[in-house]
Amino acid sequence: MPSCFLFSKVVHRRHIARERGFSLVELLVVVAILGILARIAMPAYQRYVTQSRAQAATADLVGMALALENTFQKTLSYPVYAAQTTISGGDTNFTSWTPSQGSYFTYKVTSTSSTFTVTAVGTGAMSSSCILTLTNTNVRGAPSDNACGITSW
Repeated sequence: MPSCFLFSKVVHRRHIARERGFSLVELLVVVAILGILARIAMPAYQRYVTQSRAQAATADLVGMALALENTFQKTLSYPVYAAQTTISGGDTNFTSWTPSQGSYFTYKVTSTSSTFTVTAVGTGAMSSSCILTLTNTNVRGAPSDNACGITSW
């Protein structure tokens, strides 16, 4: 075997041994990049979660409205609820309705025999200024300050 071949293998092995692992500077650069990405990504993710919870709450409001409309179809009048009566899934007029966002919203209804307004108010992780509404004439309300991540629905 030629001596230059052996010499090149020895040099090659020493070169590989020196390049194992990361230097402190390389590690700090990676940590800095991850920190910047996290600083950008976390608020965007939080906005996305808030918006998706609000969208699910709008679906809950539609479900409540359907339950009230079902009663109207049977009796030709809506059930009467005093101002802002809190509703859970066990109410007799809402037996077919269960809120999917019950841990993030409180659901309320105000109705007369001819009108109703259903409301979802943010609680817990959701801002209490996140208030979504739906009326019997299909007028939908959301806060204009984007507290729910949506301004209309």
